[in-house]
Amino acid sequence: MTKILVIALGGTIGSVMTDSISLDKNSFKILDYVKDGSVEFSTLSPFAVLSENINTALWKKLIACIDNAKIAQYDGVIILHGSDTLSYTSALIGNAYPNEKIVLTAADRPLEDRESNGVKNFKSAVEIIKNKKISHPMTVYDGIFDAIAITGADVEDKFHAVLPAPTPLGKKIICDKNILIIKVYPGFDAKNYNFANADGVIFTMYHSATVPSGVKGALKMLDNQKIPYRFVTHRQSADYETAKDLEKIEFSTTIENAYISFILK
Repeated sequence: MTKILVIALGGTIGSVMTDSISLDKNSFKILDYVKDGSVEFSTLSPFAVLSENINTALWKKLIACIDNAKIAQYDGVIILHGSDTLSYTSALIGNAYPNEKIVLTAADRPLEDRESNGVKNFKSAVEIIKNKKISHPMTVYDGIFDAIAITGADVEDKFHAVLPAPTPLGKKIICDKNILIIKVYPGFDAKNYNFANADGVIFTMYHSATVPSGVKGALKMLDNQKIPYRFVTHRQSADYETAKDLEKIEFSTTIENAYISFILK
Protein backbone atom coordinates (compact mmCIF):
# COMPACT_ATOMS: atom_id res chain seq x y z
CA MET A 1 0.00 0.00 0.00
CA THR A 2 1.39 3.39 -1.06
CA LYS A 3 0.94 6.10 1.57
CA ILE A 4 0.52 9.66 0.25
CA LEU A 5 -0.04 12.84 2.22
CA VAL A 6 -2.20 15.37 0.37
CA ILE A 7 -1.82 19.01 1.46
CA ALA A 8 -4.60 21.24 0.12
CA LEU A 9 -3.96 24.97 -0.23
CA GLY A 10 -6.98 25.98 -2.32
CA GLY A 11 -6.54 27.17 -5.88
CA THR A 12 -8.70 26.22 -8.84
CA ILE A 13 -8.23 22.53 -8.07
CA GLY A 14 -10.07 23.21 -4.81
CA SER A 15 -12.63 25.65 -6.19
CA VAL A 16 -16.13 25.63 -7.64
CA MET A 17 -17.76 27.63 -10.43
CA THR A 18 -20.89 29.61 -9.50
CA ASP A 19 -21.21 33.25 -10.61
CA SER A 20 -17.42 33.23 -10.46
CA ILE A 21 -14.71 30.80 -9.44
CA SER A 22 -14.42 30.65 -5.66
CA LEU A 23 -13.05 28.26 -3.06
CA ASP A 24 -15.04 25.10 -2.41
CA LYS A 25 -15.84 24.12 1.18
CA ASN A 26 -14.32 20.72 0.40
CA SER A 27 -10.63 21.33 -0.22
CA PHE A 28 -10.06 17.63 -0.92
CA LYS A 29 -12.79 16.97 -3.48
CA ILE A 30 -10.11 15.77 -5.90
CA LEU A 31 -10.12 12.54 -3.86
CA ASP A 32 -13.74 11.97 -4.91
CA TYR A 33 -12.57 11.84 -8.53
CA VAL A 34 -9.62 9.50 -7.98
CA LYS A 35 -10.26 6.03 -6.60
CA ASP A 36 -7.16 3.90 -6.16
CA GLY A 37 -7.30 0.94 -3.83
CA SER A 38 -3.52 0.68 -3.77
CA VAL A 39 -3.09 4.13 -2.23
CA GLU A 40 -3.85 5.32 1.29
CA PHE A 41 -4.37 9.09 1.36
CA SER A 42 -3.91 11.26 4.44
CA THR A 43 -4.93 14.92 4.34
CA LEU A 44 -3.88 18.28 5.80
CA SER A 45 -4.88 21.83 4.95
CA PRO A 46 -3.01 24.64 6.73
CA PHE A 47 -5.03 27.23 4.76
CA ALA A 48 -7.13 27.64 1.63
CA VAL A 49 -6.60 30.56 -0.72
CA LEU A 50 -6.80 31.48 -4.38
CA SER A 51 -3.14 31.39 -5.26
CA GLU A 52 -2.94 34.98 -6.48
CA ASN A 53 -3.22 35.85 -2.78
CA ILE A 54 -0.30 33.69 -1.60
CA ASN A 55 2.24 35.57 0.53
CA THR A 56 5.18 34.97 2.85
CA ALA A 57 2.93 34.54 5.91
CA LEU A 58 1.08 31.69 4.20
CA TRP A 59 4.32 30.16 2.95
CA LYS A 60 5.53 30.07 6.55
CA LYS A 61 2.37 28.15 7.47
CA LEU A 62 3.05 25.70 4.64
CA ILE A 63 6.64 25.13 5.79
CA ALA A 64 5.44 24.57 9.36
CA CYS A 65 2.77 22.15 8.12
CA ILE A 66 5.32 20.06 6.21
CA ASP A 67 7.83 20.11 9.07
CA ASN A 68 5.22 18.98 11.58
CA ALA A 69 3.72 16.28 9.36
CA LYS A 70 6.60 13.82 9.77
CA ILE A 71 6.61 13.21 6.04
CA ALA A 72 9.18 10.39 6.30
CA GLN A 73 6.27 8.10 7.15
CA TYR A 74 4.78 8.64 3.68
CA ASP A 75 5.93 7.47 0.26
CA GLY A 76 5.34 10.98 -0.98
CA VAL A 77 3.50 14.27 -0.55
CA ILE A 78 1.17 16.00 -3.02
CA ILE A 79 0.49 19.73 -2.62
CA LEU A 80 -2.73 21.03 -4.23
CA HIS A 81 -2.10 24.60 -5.37
CA GLY A 82 -3.42 27.29 -7.68
CA SER A 83 -1.77 27.73 -11.06
CA ASP A 84 -1.14 31.52 -10.93
CA THR A 85 1.67 31.28 -8.39
CA LEU A 86 2.43 27.57 -8.77
CA SER A 87 5.92 28.39 -10.04
CA TYR A 88 6.71 30.53 -6.97
CA THR A 89 5.67 27.91 -4.42
CA SER A 90 7.39 25.26 -6.52
CA ALA A 91 10.62 27.24 -6.27
CA LEU A 92 10.11 27.55 -2.52
CA ILE A 93 9.58 23.82 -2.03
CA GLY A 94 12.41 22.94 -4.41
CA ASN A 95 14.83 25.06 -2.38
CA ALA A 96 13.52 24.19 1.07
CA TYR A 97 13.17 20.40 0.61
CA PRO A 98 15.66 19.39 -2.09
CA ASN A 99 15.71 15.71 -1.12
CA GLU A 100 12.04 15.11 -0.34
CA LYS A 101 9.43 13.35 -2.47
CA ILE A 102 7.03 16.25 -2.84
CA VAL A 103 4.84 16.90 -5.90
CA LEU A 104 2.97 20.15 -6.52
CA THR A 105 0.00 20.17 -8.86
CA ALA A 106 -2.89 22.36 -9.94
CA ALA A 107 -5.83 22.64 -12.34
CA ASP A 108 -6.76 25.04 -15.12
CA ARG A 109 -10.51 24.77 -14.40
CA PRO A 110 -12.67 23.59 -11.49
CA LEU A 111 -12.98 19.82 -11.39
CA GLU A 112 -16.67 19.86 -12.33
CA ASP A 113 -15.65 21.14 -15.78
CA ARG A 114 -15.09 18.12 -18.01
CA GLU A 115 -12.23 19.93 -19.74
CA SER A 116 -10.35 20.51 -16.48
CA ASN A 117 -6.86 19.04 -16.37
CA GLY A 118 -7.01 18.72 -12.58
CA VAL A 119 -7.83 15.02 -12.36
CA LYS A 120 -5.23 14.12 -14.98
CA ASN A 121 -2.56 16.16 -13.19
CA PHE A 122 -3.39 14.63 -9.82
CA LYS A 123 -3.34 11.09 -11.21
CA SER A 124 0.08 11.77 -12.74
CA ALA A 125 1.33 13.03 -9.37
CA VAL A 126 0.08 9.85 -7.70
CA GLU A 127 1.69 7.64 -10.33
CA ILE A 128 5.18 9.09 -10.06
CA ILE A 129 5.04 8.52 -6.30
CA LYS A 130 3.62 5.00 -6.65
CA ASN A 131 6.23 4.08 -9.23
CA LYS A 132 9.06 5.61 -7.17
CA LYS A 133 10.06 7.94 -10.00
CA ILE A 134 10.71 10.87 -7.71
CA SER A 135 13.69 11.77 -5.52
CA HIS A 136 13.22 15.54 -5.19
CA PRO A 137 10.37 18.07 -5.52
CA MET A 138 8.53 17.94 -8.84
CA THR A 139 5.66 19.91 -10.36
CA VAL A 140 2.95 18.27 -12.45
CA TYR A 141 0.88 20.38 -14.82
CA ASP A 142 0.33 18.93 -18.30
CA GLY A 143 3.81 17.48 -17.87
CA ILE A 144 6.37 16.71 -15.18
CA PHE A 145 8.99 19.30 -14.24
CA ASP A 146 11.66 19.94 -11.64
CA ALA A 147 9.83 22.13 -9.14
CA ILE A 148 12.77 24.48 -8.72
CA ALA A 149 13.07 25.05 -12.47
CA ILE A 150 9.57 25.90 -13.71
CA THR A 151 8.51 29.28 -15.02
CA GLY A 152 5.08 30.86 -14.86
CA ALA A 153 2.51 29.77 -17.44
CA ASP A 154 2.77 31.27 -20.93
CA VAL A 155 -0.04 32.71 -23.08
CA GLU A 156 -1.21 29.17 -23.87
CA ASP A 157 -1.34 28.25 -20.17
CA LYS A 158 1.72 26.02 -20.57
CA PHE A 159 4.51 25.72 -18.06
CA HIS A 160 8.17 25.36 -19.02
CA ALA A 161 11.40 24.66 -17.15
CA VAL A 162 14.96 25.94 -17.44
CA LEU A 163 17.82 23.52 -18.06
CA PRO A 164 20.02 22.80 -16.31
CA ALA A 165 17.88 23.21 -13.20
CA PRO A 166 19.12 25.70 -10.57
CA THR A 167 20.98 24.32 -7.58
CA PRO A 168 18.71 24.23 -4.50
CA LEU A 169 19.70 26.27 -1.47
CA GLY A 170 18.55 23.80 1.16
CA LYS A 171 17.19 26.72 3.22
CA LYS A 172 13.63 27.19 4.48
CA ILE A 173 13.56 30.16 6.83
CA ILE A 174 11.47 32.82 5.09
CA CYS A 175 12.39 36.46 5.63
CA ASP A 176 9.86 39.27 5.24
CA LYS A 177 11.80 41.19 2.63
CA ASN A 178 10.34 43.71 0.20
CA ILE A 179 11.67 42.52 -3.16
CA LEU A 180 11.01 44.59 -6.27
CA ILE A 181 10.85 42.75 -9.61
CA ILE A 182 11.43 44.97 -12.64
CA LYS A 183 10.78 43.85 -16.18
CA VAL A 184 13.00 45.82 -18.53
CA TYR A 185 11.37 47.63 -21.43
CA PRO A 186 12.26 50.02 -24.28
CA GLY A 187 13.18 53.48 -23.00
CA PHE A 188 13.85 52.26 -19.45
CA ASP A 189 14.39 55.30 -17.20
CA ALA A 190 15.65 54.86 -13.63
CA LYS A 191 14.02 58.15 -12.61
CA ASN A 192 10.66 56.35 -12.69
CA TYR A 193 11.66 54.28 -9.64
CA ASN A 194 11.97 54.95 -5.93
CA PHE A 195 13.97 52.18 -4.30
CA ALA A 196 13.82 53.54 -0.76
CA ASN A 197 11.57 50.76 0.55
CA ALA A 198 13.19 47.91 -1.37
CA ASP A 199 15.27 45.24 0.35
CA GLY A 200 16.38 43.88 -3.01
CA VAL A 201 15.72 44.27 -6.73
CA ILE A 202 15.46 41.68 -9.49
CA PHE A 203 15.80 42.77 -13.12
CA THR A 204 14.38 40.41 -15.72
CA MET A 205 16.50 40.45 -18.85
CA TYR A 206 15.31 40.28 -22.44
CA HIS A 207 15.25 36.79 -23.95
CA SER A 208 18.77 37.23 -25.36
CA ALA A 209 20.14 38.03 -21.88
CA THR A 210 20.35 41.76 -22.58
CA VAL A 211 19.08 44.94 -20.91
CA PRO A 212 18.66 48.52 -22.15
CA SER A 213 21.40 51.01 -21.28
CA GLY A 214 19.03 52.97 -19.03
CA VAL A 215 19.32 50.23 -16.42
CA LYS A 216 22.80 51.48 -15.52
CA GLY A 217 21.22 54.56 -13.95
CA ALA A 218 19.21 52.30 -11.67
CA LEU A 219 22.34 50.39 -10.69
CA LYS A 220 24.04 53.60 -9.56
CA MET A 221 21.03 54.42 -7.40
CA LEU A 222 21.01 50.93 -5.88
CA ASP A 223 24.76 50.96 -5.20
CA ASN A 224 24.49 54.36 -3.50
CA GLN A 225 21.67 53.06 -1.30
CA LYS A 226 23.45 49.72 -0.73
CA ILE A 227 20.46 47.76 -1.98
CA PRO A 228 21.32 44.32 -3.40
CA TYR A 229 20.19 43.47 -6.91
CA ARG A 230 20.56 40.75 -9.49
CA PHE A 231 19.76 40.12 -13.14
CA VAL A 232 17.90 36.98 -14.14
CA THR A 233 18.03 35.03 -17.39
CA HIS A 234 17.16 31.52 -18.50
CA ARG A 235 20.25 31.52 -20.71
CA GLN A 236 23.65 30.15 -19.69
CA SER A 237 25.65 33.16 -20.87
CA ALA A 238 25.26 36.83 -21.81
CA ASP A 239 27.00 37.37 -25.14
CA TYR A 240 25.90 40.84 -26.23
CA GLU A 241 28.00 43.93 -25.50
CA THR A 242 25.04 45.53 -23.70
CA ALA A 243 25.42 42.93 -20.94
CA LYS A 244 29.19 42.48 -20.90
CA ASP A 245 29.81 44.95 -18.07
CA LEU A 246 26.97 43.73 -15.91
CA GLU A 247 27.70 41.95 -12.67
CA LYS A 248 25.39 39.82 -10.58
CA ILE A 249 23.74 37.98 -13.45
CA GLU A 250 22.06 34.72 -12.43
CA PHE A 251 22.11 32.34 -15.39
CA SER A 252 19.89 29.35 -16.08
CA THR A 253 17.29 30.34 -13.53
CA THR A 254 13.81 31.78 -13.28
CA ILE A 255 12.33 34.96 -11.87
CA GLU A 256 10.52 32.83 -9.33
CA ASN A 257 13.64 31.04 -8.14
CA ALA A 258 15.56 34.32 -7.91
CA TYR A 259 12.77 35.80 -5.81
CA ILE A 260 12.67 32.81 -3.47
CA SER A 261 16.47 32.88 -3.17
CA PHE A 262 16.25 36.49 -2.00
CA ILE A 263 13.83 35.73 0.84
CA LEU A 264 15.29 32.47 2.18
CA LYS A 265 18.00 32.10 4.77
